[in-house]
Parts: sequence; structure tokens; C-alpha cells
Amino acid sequence: MDIRDEMRQLGYSKEDEYFFKKDQELIAKMRDAANARKKEMEEKHKGEAYWMTCPKCGTALEEEVLEKVVRVDSCPNCGGTYFDRGELELLIKSRLGALVQGT
Repeated sequence: MDIRDEMRQLGYSKEDEYFFKKDQELIAKMRDAANARKKEMEEKHKGEAYWMTCPKCGTALEEEVLEKVVRVDSCPNCGGTYFDRGELELLIKSRLGALVQGT
């Protein structure tokens, strides 16, 4: 049996590898864009009373990293987790990519 046949039997294909790499590049671009938006919003609203406070209980929010991909705002008091625009999509895409790779 040829090594290529053996790899195909194991479910490996160059096509999967290509699309995984493309997905990783897209995720990196999305993460950079989300971080830039977050920084821009922080500069714009930093002095406002509502900035980085929990909408449910009013406690100061803390940033938390999920899946080594996205920084979300979470409340240490009530446990609420809040996503900025694009962060949930980024998290979903990264998890789907990981599932395809079997991790």
C-alpha cells in the first residue's frame, strides 16, 4: 500500500490542511479587527460611567480570555459574560476549526 493511500484511509487530505490554514488566517484577521474595535471603543468611552460595568448588577467588568482566541468581558459578581461585536463569531469559528482538526 502506498503512503498516500494509507493517509487517505486515515482521513488526511491536503485539502483539509489547506482549508484549516485558511481558517486560521481568517481567525487571526478577525481577532485583530476585534481587538482594534475594542481599543477604539475604550478610547472613545473610557470616561463614561457605563464603560466596563456589568449591565445586570453594575460591578466593574474584567477581561477574560476564552479558548486562547477572544477576550470577553465578564462580571466577577454575577458571572455574566459579555461579547463585543464579532467576538462570538470569532469564538465559534475557532471552535469549528478545532473540531475539524480533532482537538
